[in-house]
Amino acid sequence: MGSFYTKIVGVTFENRQRLISRLNRNNKLTPGTPLTLVAEIDNAYDKYAVKVVTMDGEQLGYISKEINQDIHNNLIRGHKYYVTVGSVSGGQSEDQNYGVNIKVEY
Repeated sequence: MGSFYTKIVGVTFENRQRLISRLNRNNKLTPGTPLTLVAEIDNAYDKYAVKVVTMDGEQLGYISKEINQDIHNNLIRGHKYYVTVGSVSGGQSEDQNYGVNIKVEY
């Protein structure tokens, strides 16, 4: 089994900062928290978009365009990925955005 770490992109759009802040405050976004990858086949901006969502279906952001094509295609073919939170960064002040780093195992 292989693995890699990556940062979730798009965390500053569509009230995701609020979601990440709430989950982080409630200890629901801690290292090891499981997440899910979802191929977003109807994305108007990126035909290989892959959403990163919580187990409750709340979207945290996306896998970056630099690495999403193979992941998207594998998800469409039924391949499973095991994704967990690696760390949450930022958010220490009002002008500092949160970031979420994830571990992806395949």
